[in-house]
Amino acid sequence: MIELAKTSITIASPINVVFKYVSNMENYKHWFPGVVEIKSENNLPHGVVGKKYVETLSLPSGDTELVIEVDQCDINHLFLTKGDLIGVLPQMTVMFSVNNTKSCHMSLQYYSRCPELTETSDIIIALREDLIVRAKNGVAKLKVILESMG
Repeated sequence: MIELAKTSITIASPINVVFKYVSNMENYKHWFPGVVEIKSENNLPHGVVGKKYVETLSLPSGDTELVIEVDQCDINHLFLTKGDLIGVLPQMTVMFSVNNTKSCHMSLQYYSRCPELTETSDIIIALREDLIVRAKNGVAKLKVILESMG
């Protein structure tokens, strides 16, 4: 796997509130830049392994659709999804930890699982530049959303 972006933030909201919001991927469009739409693909509850979503993502080449599936979920600790975007095979890993009873530290990482790519592949370099900015802006927006709910 190749790391594409990594960022973290402390949110003044209880860990269970942050986890519940983030693990409902239908909320992703509200906080992550470039997500045009995301909707449930099956009837499993949010945050359950096997839950699938169809995401419409805005890319420089135009909008594209991909299926995202929850691959791992450990409530209030880990939320991991894998996407089927050909040529990238993205993975999102979100880790949560308690700062204190009223705040949560969240780490967000994106990876490519595509075995044909290397650290120096043009698409990896371009994705890194784009995703680092999106990830930092996304967690900042998430912080504003969640802290305003409290």
